[in-house]
Formats: sequence, C-alpha cells, structure tokens
Amino acid sequence: MKVGILFHKNPLAEPSSIDLIRLRAIAGGLIRRGISTEVLAPIDQEGILDGSIPLFPLHHLMKGRYDIIKTSYHFSIELIQDYAGPVVSRIVRVVDDRLPERDEQWRKRLISCQQQISRRSSVLVLNNAENQSRWRRFYGHGLPIILVPTGCPMQIPEPRKNPFHQKKRNILFLGSIAAPRMIALMNAMADRLEHMANIHIIGLNKARWYGMADESTLHPSITQHGEIREEDTWDYLFHADMGLALATGPHVFDNDLSKIYNYLRGGLPVLSESPVLNNDLIRQTGLGRIFQFGNVEDLIAASVSLLENPPTLERRNAAMNFMSTDHAWERRIDIYEKLFKKLITEQVQSHHYP
Repeated sequence: MKVGILFHKNPLAEPSSIDLIRLRAIAGGLIRRGISTEVLAPIDQEGILDGSIPLFPLHHLMKGRYDIIKTSYHFSIELIQDYAGPVVSRIVRVVDDRLPERDEQWRKRLISCQQQISRRSSVLVLNNAENQSRWRRFYGHGLPIILVPTGCPMQIPEPRKNPFHQKKRNILFLGSIAAPRMIALMNAMADRLEHMANIHIIGLNKARWYGMADESTLHPSITQHGEIREEDTWDYLFHADMGLALATGPHVFDNDLSKIYNYLRGGLPVLSESPVLNNDLIRQTGLGRIFQFGNVEDLIAASVSLLENPPTLERRNAAMNFMSTDHAWERRIDIYEKLFKKLITEQVQSHHYP
C-alpha cells in the first residue's frame, strides 16, 4: 500500500502550527507502521519532513503510483489533478452560505471545495459529529463519513528549564488567534488580572484575517512569542499555571479546539469558553473550568478561581495518562490504517472479473 498526502502549502515553512503538527503525526505514524507514505505539496524540490517523511512537488502525484490519496484541508482537493484512484478528504469545518461568519472572504472558494469533495472523494473525514450533521444537511448521505478527532502525542519530552521569567502566574494561549473577539477577551483578562498573572501567546495573531484591523491590537502586557518548534512548546505547557481556550464565535461546529488536547496531555489546567466542542474532555478529566460565552465577569472569576485553587498533582497525572491512552495520535492512525486497507480491498474487488 502506498499513500500520498496532499498538503496545500510548503510543509517546511512553519515550525509549530497545528496543521503541520497533524501532518507530521499522521504521515510519520503511517510510516512507522510500514505503510509507504509520501507528502505532496506546492514546492519546487524534493525533501524530507521531520527526518523521515518523503516530500515531493505536486507533479509527482501523477507518477507516484499511489493506491490512495488523502487530502488535508479544504484547499487540498484543488490539487488532485487527474488522479483517478480512491481519495480520502479531510476538512475541519463545513461552511455554508452564511456560517461561519469569519470565513466570508473565502466562502465561495470553500464551498466550491466542498462541492468538489462531494463529487470526487471516496470518504470524507471530519473531526466531530456536529460537522457530520452539517454535511449531511447540505450534501446528503451519498459520501461515507469517518470521524477522526484531533490527537496528542503519546510520548512527550521531559520537563526542562522554565521559560517564564516573571514572578506572576502565567496563562498560556496556544495556537492562532482566529477571531477579533478573542482579542477583546484576552485584553480584558490582561487588564483585570495584571496584578496576579501574565498572558503568553504561542502562535500567530490572525484576527486581521477575520475582522477589522483596529480590533487586532493586543494589550501591552500580553507577550506574543509567535510560532516556535513543537518540542519547545512543552516547556511552556509544563511551567504555565493555566491554559486558555477561547471560542471563535457562538457556533459549536466551529469550535473544535486542538489546543485542549495538548493542554491536558501536559497536565495543564484549562479555562475554556462554553461553545467549545472539546469541553467534554475538561469535564471527563476534571482539569479546568468552563466559563459562559462572552461573559467577561465569569471569565475573570473562573480565572482567579483556577489560578488560586489549582487541581492536585494526582488529578493532573490522571489527565495526562488518560490523554496518552485514549487520545494519542496512534489511536487516530488506527482509524486511518483500517480505512485505507478497506478502500484498497474494495477497489481490488471492484476490478476483479471471474
């Protein structure tokens, strides 16, 4: 079996965004299981990703003799060319003619990609049942759907030196700022909690992509570290006092937040907003608090409570073990391996003539 993974941008360009973390985790996991896997991307030269994952320009798609092609995000389906074999497409959220509001400037293109997926793909992979219901509502039941949630590493680095230099407590926001409302909430936190805690962001501020430029300015006390190497993010996770998860908006289907998996895998208590789909993990582990959507007073009260009354070490360790056992990337690769083998078997049988 030979698998090609289509990726819509240069996988060597950025160090730690979740799309690249997922790509490395899935491709690398398949390779470790003996499944020949290559990444195809809009690059000029061949290379190696993460030390072991073969990386090829897009023109290799038509000569690589792949048994299956997997796409990574909406725009990956645009790169399929004339490949005629099975296609497994994955998208994060199902876009319609109105929602999510933040996708307005890309809406037409995103919907076009979904239409192409509905016509061309063999299987659609989604993170959650909410987006599965949306797809069924807009595109019917013709395309099989498999749910493969986000994952986290089974093995994580040992704690190293504390990267925080301030004596105050430290609140960590891991990932991109993907809506102007997140800026408003973090600025309110920074202003109200300045006497006791500092906010640190590891990721990019993409609020300008989704709203007005004058809504994207961070409070001066907030430290933005930008994107750093994945292995270095664990130093911040291990030594922070609280992880922050903010909703992009009121719609649950648009709030499947991968950062919660890493917070909990690192034993970091989480403060999360009510529409966040992954809040069930916080409830299962008991490692954190959930505040009411858009309610600044509840946000501040929950922050203070969690900072002043942190979970016990036993609860943290239990959460870390639970995430490693039940939600590691290896569990997600189990699903993909089974799916790929099934598709190849079905293809062989469909071409078998007595």
